[in-house]
Amino acid sequence: MKKAYEAGDMDVKPNVVNYNSVINAWGRCRAPGSAERASQILYNMENEGVEPDALSYSLVVSAWAHSSNSNATKQAEVVLGEMEDWAREKNKAIDDAFDHRLSTQDQCYTYDGDGTFVNPPSSLPAIRVHLDVECYNTVLIALSRRQEPGAPDRALAILQRMQNLADNEGFETVRPNAKSWNSVLNAMSREKNADSTRRAEQLLNDMHEAGICPDVFSYAALLHAYQKNASSYSAQRADKIVRKMEQLYQDGQLAQAPDVYHYTIVCACWARSGDSIAAQRCYEILQHMEKRVQLGFSSCRPNVRTMNAVIDAYARGHHVDEAEQLLDDMISRYRAGDKNVKPDGFTFNAVINCWTRSRRRGCGHKAEMILKRLLKFHEEGNIDVKPDSRSFSHIIDYYSRSREPDAGKKATFLLEGMIKMYDNGYTEVLPTIFTFAAVISAHSKSKDKNAGIHAEHVLHMLKDMNKKHGISALTPNTFIMNTVLHAWSKSNHPSACYRVEEYLRDMEQKYKKGNMNLKPNTRTYGLVLATWAKSTVPDKTKRALRVFEQMKLESETNTNVDVNIHCYNAVINAAAFTEGEYENRNESFQIATKLMDELLSPNGIEPISSTFGTYLKACGKLSLPRNAVEPEIRKAFTKCIEYGLVNDFVLTQVRYSASTDQYESLLGDLIKGGKTIDRIKMSDVPEGWHKNVGDSHNNFDGDFRGDFWQDSN
Repeated sequence: MKKAYEAGDMDVKPNVVNYNSVINAWGRCRAPGSAERASQILYNMENEGVEPDALSYSLVVSAWAHSSNSNATKQAEVVLGEMEDWAREKNKAIDDAFDHRLSTQDQCYTYDGDGTFVNPPSSLPAIRVHLDVECYNTVLIALSRRQEPGAPDRALAILQRMQNLADNEGFETVRPNAKSWNSVLNAMSREKNADSTRRAEQLLNDMHEAGICPDVFSYAALLHAYQKNASSYSAQRADKIVRKMEQLYQDGQLAQAPDVYHYTIVCACWARSGDSIAAQRCYEILQHMEKRVQLGFSSCRPNVRTMNAVIDAYARGHHVDEAEQLLDDMISRYRAGDKNVKPDGFTFNAVINCWTRSRRRGCGHKAEMILKRLLKFHEEGNIDVKPDSRSFSHIIDYYSRSREPDAGKKATFLLEGMIKMYDNGYTEVLPTIFTFAAVISAHSKSKDKNAGIHAEHVLHMLKDMNKKHGISALTPNTFIMNTVLHAWSKSNHPSACYRVEEYLRDMEQKYKKGNMNLKPNTRTYGLVLATWAKSTVPDKTKRALRVFEQMKLESETNTNVDVNIHCYNAVINAAAFTEGEYENRNESFQIATKLMDELLSPNGIEPISSTFGTYLKACGKLSLPRNAVEPEIRKAFTKCIEYGLVNDFVLTQVRYSASTDQYESLLGDLIKGGKTIDRIKMSDVPEGWHKNVGDSHNNFDGDFRGDFWQDSN
């Protein structure tokens, strides 16, 4: 058309209707860049001799409001401002022209006796521009659906701007309506902070004062705000709001009664409230809904979401029998024809999770039975109800926390089931790397000497799945390797110390070649040190020292490796438990003494109570000549007193390591005060001796066997 017009065909000159049609087409296509294209057409109109109208701006606002662009709502607000400026300018020109016309024509007109024109004007002035409230509502709805920073404040600012345009600038057609207020309420309801519920309540009051009666959608938004900010108070307030809605409807002040949506939100508020009465209150609400259905309020009929909220309340409150009973009822009612309560994946998962959080005997087996029921329900033709990764991982996590002897085998069986289902097209059950780690942890706690071997089997399953499906998230990394090392360290297998060091060397080599996924960290070395400390290999102290020295070198370039006091303790602990020939025991003692000297040097790492206690144990347990160990016992105990780190563990070890004469010499006045050698307690020692004993590590009073590394990352 433009080309034809430029060629001289005046009959095809594009007008505002043509441009608006093109803008509308771009706005509706929702393609990337379509909103930008719509804006560009609007800005080109005036340059091409066509003046835009209110619809032109409204269409561009709509294009931005429906765009997926990250700054779409802000652009929509910009165009709203441009539209307002255009409308003000347009109306001012119309008003000025009308005033001028009256002033010039009034002189020519005469009036008859009753004050009417004898010669009235021949035509009326142009119609003033009106803005559409729905244009603003489009932006408000977009803000309510996007969880953007500051969205509630921006929505509220637009609402206030609309009120100002109507009250003070003559744009009555943009006065906020119920949809406007509800959209702002929805924006506030999506904000998770303590103040959002108060603001939502205030806005509801402002809405009423503005002459707009809140409707069921207004109250639903307010309820959602309380659901988003779950607490006991939020649940009680939501409960009260629904009861108020019932009363308002009964009094004729609310057009519709609260329906299943409102009651379901209240149940969800209670479920997440943490209140001790939450489960009971959800049950009461469910019964109340059933009674209202019998009274003719069919919109109150509970659906699967309602049931899920109640089951969730049962699960969080550890009411496992009630949760499973409600699941049974849902299945029975569904099979009897009630499609509204057909259980879904969440329903089964909530009951599974409830069992895995229970402290009853056999709860892992019970959870597995619910999983089997889910699989059976799916196989019966309910293809939309199927397990996902959580259906399995809830149970696997339970077994990883359990100390049942066969927990590892059960967890592995579940993992194998997940992999098989994924291979068959059930992508929802894809196990994460944390699922594999949980299975390995289950083996770690089994006290099975083959735990390390089982852990390696799970590691191979991870590698196979990564290779077969190319899933980058299942690439072996430091986290999973440390989990395998932990399994070996807890296994007490004769080969454990060798296997963990092999894995460490492999990780070091691959990291140096550029594999950042296998970058060793403090826990990696700590687990290897702990495994050597627990081994029965005659030269384990020397082997542990070699790992320790390598760790110190690695820490110079690897920021993830920090040589801390627990690493020293692990090597000293290896020395304390060395057995065999005198040469091995003596060498171990020399290594432990060297490390203690290093710690007590001016630049050394500050020791803790267990450091002194473990070294004193080494002095006594290695069965070395008294003239070799007694000077070191005195030195270590004296330093321990200076550091203020004497605790029960230290007292016990100095008692068993020192000779009777040396012990009496070290304890001095405590012995002379009438106490027997075996009866010295912490309450008997001077306060200065234990002034720095405070944290959990300094209070350590048992054999250091590497448990420090168990829960570290």
